[in-house]
Amino acid sequence: MDKWTGRVALVTGASRGIGSSVARMLCQQGMVVVALARDIAELEAIAVDYKTNGFEGSLVPMKCDITQPDRISALLNTIRTDPDLEGVDVLINNAAVAFAEPLLSGNPDVWATMVKTNFLGPTILAQEVFKSMKEREVDDGHIIFVNSLSGHRLLPGNKDLHMYSATKFALRSIVEGLRLELRQLDSHIRVSYLTADDVANLILSIMSQPGHVQIHDLLVRSTEQIP
Repeated sequence: MDKWTGRVALVTGASRGIGSSVARMLCQQGMVVVALARDIAELEAIAVDYKTNGFEGSLVPMKCDITQPDRISALLNTIRTDPDLEGVDVLINNAAVAFAEPLLSGNPDVWATMVKTNFLGPTILAQEVFKSMKEREVDDGHIIFVNSLSGHRLLPGNKDLHMYSATKFALRSIVEGLRLELRQLDSHIRVSYLTADDVANLILSIMSQPGHVQIHDLLVRSTEQIP
């Protein structure tokens, strides 16, 4: 992880759960982590805690609603014009929402929220972060999408989450499309799609791979897990 020391990572959904764990791990490894959430009060307290505890890196809380494309653009512009940041080298697309809205009786407005949060937002973020890398001639960046098992198969008994699953399935095609477009540009920027419980440590492993290795689509689950 030495090559990432002092460089900038952008983590969505960073105030709790997987996003919080990933942001903490990256700060411990010496990265400057721009931590996104809709409410940053909790993140601001965490940032102070990390500084007090002597983390090698630092946490920079920022507020952003990733369902709004104009706010994503404004966010990247804020990062671009900050002399302590200047751009993004690693993107962790983690934020997601899941609502029980069946296909035959669900609320289309709620479906739209899931599509914007789980699919369109992460895709637009990836595009904007790629622009940030390109304009700074960063060719070793990494874009990582955090998935769930619902993005690999429809889970028995979870009929109410079919639209949620659809948004996660859609991301898989986006990730493959990104990989192909990056190859066509002869870019060495890597893109990964990760499904696991222990996401933080796996992200550390993925980012630590040599430049010629790309872990593209990784699903990790316990031997006892059904299905």
